[in-house]
Amino acid sequence: MPPVDPSTPAPVSALVGIAAYTELAGFGLLAARSVDAPDLATRQSLALGAERALSRQQALVGLVAPGAGVPAAAALMGPFEGALVEFDTRTRTDDWAEGVLKGVVGHGVAQDFCRTLAAGVGGQHGKRLREVLEVAGAGPAARDGADAEALSVLVRLASADDVLASRLALWGRRVVGEALNLVTALLEQHAELESLTAASAAALGHDAADGSVRSWLVARLTAEHTRRMDRLGLAA
Repeated sequence: MPPVDPSTPAPVSALVGIAAYTELAGFGLLAARSVDAPDLATRQSLALGAERALSRQQALVGLVAPGAGVPAAAALMGPFEGALVEFDTRTRTDDWAEGVLKGVVGHGVAQDFCRTLAAGVGGQHGKRLREVLEVAGAGPAARDGADAEALSVLVRLASADDVLASRLALWGRRVVGEALNLVTALLEQHAELESLTAASAAALGHDAADGSVRSWLVARLTAEHTRRMDRLGLAA
């Protein structure tokens, strides 16, 4: 039996693939930042965030290939292998706090992108996708979503250092610009994702007379980014 259910519609497989790929990237970034965190509490906090990202990734793969494990994950993510290389290259930093913010902004845009496209998936596939993609943070930080721990760390650092807060605000603008460029590139390179963008725009009430669906999507992702930066106390 193939690792991925062949009855799964191609757009659904593509969305699961990119969502799983970005969750795996989020896990890697949080885990790396946990290793060189400035104190044990921060290290533990980021490790918990990384663990949850990996759990979401496995849950996503299980939606279209229950019990198939590593081969299914590789098959789903294969079309997107290397998709983040240019983004990572253009947002490389040796600064620890900037590295954490890169993860929060990049992963946040990726999650918003996937959640938005999931609105264009009907039936049980769409329902199950949205259930997994909406898994938020735990405890009192749940409103901060998937990156609750990293957001909490950044809020603490920025609120204690105005110079750092200003630097992180500038860095966030650079990272979100690159993340939005990546979204556009993904749509250009993957017709299945482009078709889901049109379907999600219609499902979410976008009027085609108001402009292209890509412009609508970028505006929606930018608004979500601004709200995320507001929660951090940083200017978007």
